[in-house]
Amino acid sequence: MNHKQSRQRQRLLEVLKQHPGHLRAEEVYSKMKEKDDKISLATVYRNLNLLSSLNQINRIDHPNAGSMYDGREYPHYHLHCIHCDNLIDVPGLYLEELNETVSKRLNAKIFSQQMTFEGICEECLKKE
Repeated sequence: MNHKQSRQRQRLLEVLKQHPGHLRAEEVYSKMKEKDDKISLATVYRNLNLLSSLNQINRIDHPNAGSMYDGREYPHYHLHCIHCDNLIDVPGLYLEELNETVSKRLNAKIFSQQMTFEGICEECLKKE
């Protein structure tokens, strides 16, 4: 299905791409309202779900905060720090060949994968 790129959807993408971390829908909504964007929270949720389904953004299931959104389009994994509760990108580790391995094993078509490591981030380790 072809989806027209609305001004609101474009602004939402800009908010996510300009933010260095991961945002919940409510945080995206707040950042858009700071810029006086005329948008409802329901529209933010609807567009986040659409953009995620189109693989234009990443949706990450945070163990405590629910769904979070990431504007970085490249596939990557995350570390969830059990001390500070942050999600941190794990760059350069995505195992594309795992999609093919699972596809063959299950006789299925795999498009992507998500992995979240649980542990303690570098900053929290420095504090210990």
